[in-house]
Amino acid sequence: MKRNVAGLVIVFVGAAMVQLATSGTYLRYVKPGMRWMLFAAGLILIALAITDVLVRTRAAHGHGLPRAAWLLLVPVFALLVVDPPALGADAAQRQSPVAAKPVAPQGNAYWDGDQSHGPKPIAVRDYAVWAVWEKETMKGRSFQLTGFVTPAKNGVWYVTRIGLTCCVADGTAFMVEARGHAAPPKNQWVTVTGEWAEPTRRVDGDVAALTIKTVKPVTAPANPYE
Repeated sequence: MKRNVAGLVIVFVGAAMVQLATSGTYLRYVKPGMRWMLFAAGLILIALAITDVLVRTRAAHGHGLPRAAWLLLVPVFALLVVDPPALGADAAQRQSPVAAKPVAPQGNAYWDGDQSHGPKPIAVRDYAVWAVWEKETMKGRSFQLTGFVTPAKNGVWYVTRIGLTCCVADGTAFMVEARGHAAPPKNQWVTVTGEWAEPTRRVDGDVAALTIKTVKPVTAPANPYE
């Protein structure tokens, strides 16, 4: 009987994985490139578990599962029907806004041949690093960033994106201090434009900053991570 319970739990876990992969909700857990691995793993779990459950149920003359056993499936059912939020300001507030020094500088190569005069769209994670560690390539330039609002103390707020190496378990918050504009609501997604500003000095390092010119509320992207 215990094996049957375990088999049913695995069936629903596999179904949850398939549902996440096909609905696009998987982007709230893992990077885009892992979609088909997640889908395939779910199908394999379903196939193996159903085979095991059917064989053992017939051998047990069709007896049902005890009521208590169904409680084990509640968390899996919840995963199938509840649309979980992506990591946001609460997760970012538990991390430092100081970005680590890049292993290989990219700023100079990124700007080669760029003659544009308007705000340059750039990933928050790139700006958070380059604005501190490659100042000379950033000074005097205008930028456009999209991220969610993370408030801090004394009216300070950050434009933030969570970066993933593999999945949300290793999510790292990349934050850019927004200067010269009042903070929008917490977790509001915004597109901001502004000019590079001298980083804010902290005991644990420097924090990238942007002097804001415009702030536009936007809808969260399908893939909220960078």
